[in-house]
Amino acid sequence: MKPSVAKSAQSKFTNERAELRKHYFLDSYVVIAPRRSFRPDSFSRAAEPHKLVMDHCPFDHNTEHAVWQHPRGADWRVKVVRNVFPAFSPDNPKAFGIQEVIINTPDHFSEFSDLSVSHIVEIFAAYRQRISELSKIDGIRYVLIFKNDGPVAGASIAHAHCQIFALPIIPPKIATESDALNHHWDLHNTCAYCDTIAWEEQQKVRLVSHDKHFVALAPYASSHALEVWLLPRRHINKLGELHADEIQSLAIIIKKITARLDASTISFNYIIQESLDHQDHHFVIKVEPRTTKFAGAELGTGIEVNPVAPEYAALWYQGKTTD
Repeated sequence: MKPSVAKSAQSKFTNERAELRKHYFLDSYVVIAPRRSFRPDSFSRAAEPHKLVMDHCPFDHNTEHAVWQHPRGADWRVKVVRNVFPAFSPDNPKAFGIQEVIINTPDHFSEFSDLSVSHIVEIFAAYRQRISELSKIDGIRYVLIFKNDGPVAGASIAHAHCQIFALPIIPPKIATESDALNHHWDLHNTCAYCDTIAWEEQQKVRLVSHDKHFVALAPYASSHALEVWLLPRRHINKLGELHADEIQSLAIIIKKITARLDASTISFNYIIQESLDHQDHHFVIKVEPRTTKFAGAELGTGIEVNPVAPEYAALWYQGKTTD
């Protein structure tokens, strides 16, 4: 895209007045207020780099017993260990659960987005294996995998890693979404996420990336600036149901998205969200950059203010903006 065309396209989404938008299927709202701050690069945390030098990193040359690793032996590339400072533990009846850490790489200075596509595929293999194993444990009702990347996203250790929470409850946020998805099924006899993919592909203004297996989009009512959802085109419930070529597509797309955020030193979280057992809900990964802090308006109303229009976010991820 020529600079003049890019500037014209982005100005359409950065100079408009604020707009109240409703979520696709939840009873929640956001205010898209692009005039507040329309340059994602202004969110960079240059003083808070991800690649921190630490006197001692517990993940460097980790020798703890692995609950899973690939490959086996000293030359591992991905390793799963128990969290040594858990909030949930199997021997605590007041907060029963299991917490694990997925060490993405032995290299302290590699970002997640620096890893090869084949290495990221191995990380997703770890996700699949641990979800399968932990879900079999009596008393575990939901397994959540998430990544805190960067200090603003809650990463206390710079070394690239993800976390696993195996919980004795259905998280209320997941339960609320599940109820809303069921309500959508009752009304339309369709999947809300499948409908979202179809609608966004018709709209064509919030698509971040897509291929024959996956769609990445900046949701219409994004709660976070630069938020992205990654959705398989097939209606599947679990990460473990993805075929090898779908995992490959997912790894390629998530590498591109996280690389764009890392290039601007923007901290982010991503969350692996599976369907509840005995439900038929669409698997999704949600990437939520951490660019702003909640203030009184958000805390008092529950309505979040997003200073970056998702239409602009899609252009930004594609490298079609001039800033």
